[in-house]
Amino acid sequence: MRLPSVLSDIVSKMLRGKASKEDVQKFNSWYNQGIDTPWHIQDYKKRNKDQVESEMLQNIQKATRSRIPDSSPKQSFLGWKIAASIIILIGIGLFVTKLMPSENSLIQEAKLLTFENGKGMIKKVSLPDGSTVSLFHDTKIQVSENFSENRLVILSGEAFFEVKRDSLHPFRVETATLTTEVLGTSFLIKNQPDEQEVVVVAVKTGLVKVSDPLDSIFMLTPNLRLDYSDQGGNVSTIPKSDPLFAWTEDIIVFDETPMQEMLKTLEDWYGVQITSDLKASNTCRISGTYKNQNLENLLQLIQYSIPITYEIEAKNVMLTFKNCP
Repeated sequence: MRLPSVLSDIVSKMLRGKASKEDVQKFNSWYNQGIDTPWHIQDYKKRNKDQVESEMLQNIQKATRSRIPDSSPKQSFLGWKIAASIIILIGIGLFVTKLMPSENSLIQEAKLLTFENGKGMIKKVSLPDGSTVSLFHDTKIQVSENFSENRLVILSGEAFFEVKRDSLHPFRVETATLTTEVLGTSFLIKNQPDEQEVVVVAVKTGLVKVSDPLDSIFMLTPNLRLDYSDQGGNVSTIPKSDPLFAWTEDIIVFDETPMQEMLKTLEDWYGVQITSDLKASNTCRISGTYKNQNLENLLQLIQYSIPITYEIEAKNVMLTFKNCP
């Protein structure tokens, strides 16, 4: 039987001492409803179910004593008993490394280094293991202080990774829905919250393994991309004309782009505030590739395609549109 992902999260919180009273109530309610559900426990030491659960129960209670919200003794016992079963189901090794950290690892878990990028530039971050991460606009990553030993990156936004190979310490990137794991490669992850929670993983070099909460596995090789949403994932080939990696080389690409979208791109790329007389009825669209251009040069080039005039004052830009030809 598969444990629902929501309950897996609650168990993880319980074992880290971060579960709320509502979390414990949800867990106990689920357990009471499914009390007769068969749990098939297999133990590599050939111990029987009762022996394994008893030992795991003692370990859980010892590690989490005084951290769990109050509940009735009966509910607490039942909750921890089923938690022990769940841990055995998902594997003793996973329990040790992920669900039941020691006091020292709990302290280390809280010591995260944060790197953020706003608008107006592409920020490149050098990590302690020699890997680099290029951060797109409105992007944040978090890494642990002991990154060379625990190469885990938590990503919100869009980033391009160039990973130094280390076969002893896999490099992992976690988003809200996916875990991406590599040894040494270059790849892009696009996880923008304003794009209907669609996550894109695109590979430039090497081999990339992507997994989701349902244990689905996607293996990606160069020039493949994964588009993932709640409905699942779709793997496809990246066309040569696809501008997915363009920003990593300081290239802006417009492809039949409407004017409103063009204005947003310019604001994000150059960190400016644009005001304009753009009307909803405007039908202008722009196509073109522009590399290493400052804002004024780019606006001059755009004038060859779109009838506009502009004024620039520091971080404020005024654009005036004429009718499309």
